[in-house]
Amino acid sequence: MRHDIWLRRLLALGVSVGILAACSAGSTASTTTTTTTSGETQESPSTTAAVLDAPVDDEFAAAVLTAVDRSGPTDGGAVVLSVRAGEITRFATGAANAAGDPLDPTQPFRVGSISKTFVSAMVLQMVDEGVVDLDSPLSTYLPDTPIGADATVRQLLGHDSGIPNYTDQLAFMEAVVADPSGAVPLQDVLDSVADVPAGEVGVFSYSNTNYILLGQMIEELEQDSLNNVLARRITTPLGLDDTYFADAITPARSDIALGWSDGFSSGDIPVSYRSVATTAWAAGSLISSTEDLHTFLMALLQEDLVSLESLGQMTFTGVDGYGLGLFQAGLGEGKLGYGHSGGILGYSSTMAMDPISGDTIIVLTNNDRISADAIAAEVILNVWVDS
Repeated sequence: MRHDIWLRRLLALGVSVGILAACSAGSTASTTTTTTTSGETQESPSTTAAVLDAPVDDEFAAAVLTAVDRSGPTDGGAVVLSVRAGEITRFATGAANAAGDPLDPTQPFRVGSISKTFVSAMVLQMVDEGVVDLDSPLSTYLPDTPIGADATVRQLLGHDSGIPNYTDQLAFMEAVVADPSGAVPLQDVLDSVADVPAGEVGVFSYSNTNYILLGQMIEELEQDSLNNVLARRITTPLGLDDTYFADAITPARSDIALGWSDGFSSGDIPVSYRSVATTAWAAGSLISSTEDLHTFLMALLQEDLVSLESLGQMTFTGVDGYGLGLFQAGLGEGKLGYGHSGGILGYSSTMAMDPISGDTIIVLTNNDRISADAIAAEVILNVWVDS
């Protein structure tokens, strides 16, 4: 394994948070599947021309494939769920694994930092219940925390705690790379930033460490595992069968799309993803599907998961464009929505919804060179604006 390449990709993806950024993507060669609300499904060969000849939503397919093609020859692919003016389109292009099985529009993927929106929703539920105060320090709920004791819950959720980002720590990430099959203890994650100078409190600085601490706080308050809390509070009530945190206890299921990442994985099951997943944990180890993410966003933004007041806290993004676990997202024609993006080795993801119209874009890719944000931007700019 080329550890140097893997390390560079891991460091870069650890801070991948921009939503609907106009950046490049990659191409793929396999089967393309398009589904519309009519329930029609069509498959065609792997060339762009063949897809564009298909009678189902040629313009949509062209927009996705244009974005996918921009980074040159790559493996893997992308799945897209788009809701526009009440009509839903599901689209998949590329391979789910090295064997060449086609991606399915509803297939689960690793979704990276989209994890943070789920963690934030659970914390805001606790705020609604009177269990947590956003402006109380972390030490109120996690008295033995080795770092971040004085940071408020609000500061952790909004990335202005000043706590350093563990994925920026070269020596620590080298250790993660060196033992990919080992489960990384959370204490090691926190120790990696214990002696790093803190940033300025109150100034936005994206840090995955914030959400590791929030995950620990949730487990301490609920006296249960993060996955069990997620199931009890969100996935079971909403019927999200494909959503869970991959960790040392709960490995990824066999139905996920397998990822491509230079020097790490090639669409097959690598030596292990364990060190990456356990390092990411509450900050980025979530697995989900476009269908589950759509259901989750609808429930969240329609106040089915948190109160109107708490949703207002989450969506108050300020000048930095980040609220509490949500980014503000441009959805074309002066429309604004809310969502999150993510990146983890082998994968890129983005989700956003306009809570007024219900317009939604969700993109998941299984090659970290194929930008989910770029695909989303292409659909919004070249399909949505004409509809």
